[in-house]
Amino acid sequence: MSTPLEPYVLTHEGDLITAKLFNGVQSTIREDLANQIKKAIEGIKTVDQSGDSAKLGGKTPKEIEDAIIQRALSELPKRTGYQMIFKRLTRDREKVIEHKLKACPLVDIYELDYFPVICAKGDHKEDQRDAYVNFYLYHSRENKFTSISIDVTPKPVFEIEPTDGKRRPFRIPFPTMLDLYKVPYTDSSSLEDLETEFWKALFNDPNDEFDEDQYCHSPWFEKCCGEQRTVATLKSRGNWNDIMFQMRPRKVVHVPKTPTDVFVALEALPSAQTDIMVAQLDFESISVRLVSDPVYPASPAAPNFDPALNVQPNLNDAARKELKVMLLLKV
Repeated sequence: MSTPLEPYVLTHEGDLITAKLFNGVQSTIREDLANQIKKAIEGIKTVDQSGDSAKLGGKTPKEIEDAIIQRALSELPKRTGYQMIFKRLTRDREKVIEHKLKACPLVDIYELDYFPVICAKGDHKEDQRDAYVNFYLYHSRENKFTSISIDVTPKPVFEIEPTDGKRRPFRIPFPTMLDLYKVPYTDSSSLEDLETEFWKALFNDPNDEFDEDQYCHSPWFEKCCGEQRTVATLKSRGNWNDIMFQMRPRKVVHVPKTPTDVFVALEALPSAQTDIMVAQLDFESISVRLVSDPVYPASPAAPNFDPALNVQPNLNDAARKELKVMLLLKV
């Protein structure tokens, strides 16, 4: 190891400190530190260990590292002033959100699309119905459904997850949503109880409560609930990580092409056209207001729908005056 002043350059009062001299000192410091660290590491001696004594709690250092990183990533949004909030907006009704971020956050807004599904409240066909929803719980194998309510040939098909390999599906694992909304559970928890607690947590303040016909679960989910399957059972059968939560937040950035340009109709309708105003009230809250009534298309756009049918299972007059949105707040 070098002495306190070697191999560093000793200067005296009045000496000229040049860039070359300063850079050389920095380089020497780095090299000296690296050599000392290397020498210290080489001096560490380990004793032989037996079995899995090198593990902590049955996990290898690499497994512990991966778990810490995953936990840190899941906690990061909570520590960086990030919020995801679901709201139902109606014209000229101000919604005040108390975010308590002590700043004016960046606010981004996505429309929550309606999408066609089969909602189940029993094992029999008569207990199932076509519906347009904003939130859906299902099994990943349920990638499409055939309409129950519409009596035409061929019957409309509702695509839950694309199967053409060209598009990514909207889906979030249900366990991820349970963790996000802090819904506690153990291996003995039943899927039915977890669903009930999850909807309660999702529609808790600051989120709005959604009407019961705007969220539901699939036939597979209903069968599992009816059989009172536990988390342990679902895990043992390989189903736990295949339970999905779906919502379809979407935003269209409209760049006019001509003076008479109009919004282009998308496949993902019924999406609405309207205006939203956000106001930064103070460092603790914002307000969101729908400036005009949303304009929905005249007919649904689920695959294979005949526009002449103009069938909209649960998009009633009240729903048509609302816009469901996901707000993202970030500071």
